[in-house]
Amino acid sequence: MKDTSHDYSMSEQFRVDPHYATELLADVRLRGCSGELEILLRQMVMAFGEDGDWRENLTPAKQGV
Repeated sequence: MKDTSHDYSMSEQFRVDPHYATELLADVRLRGCSGELEILLRQMVMAFGEDGDWRENLTPAKQGV
């Protein structure tokens, strides 16, 4: 069995279910710490790329924060 990193596994899951990625991002922004957010953003870049539309969800106006 091939060993894969957690980041890679999460990025694969985000590609399969982008809605989950969006919900997780909102939850981590609301309740998580900066370290958790940093990890999640790294995984999302792996999944969707640096310049993906998903980055629009990072602005406070879009999140109602």
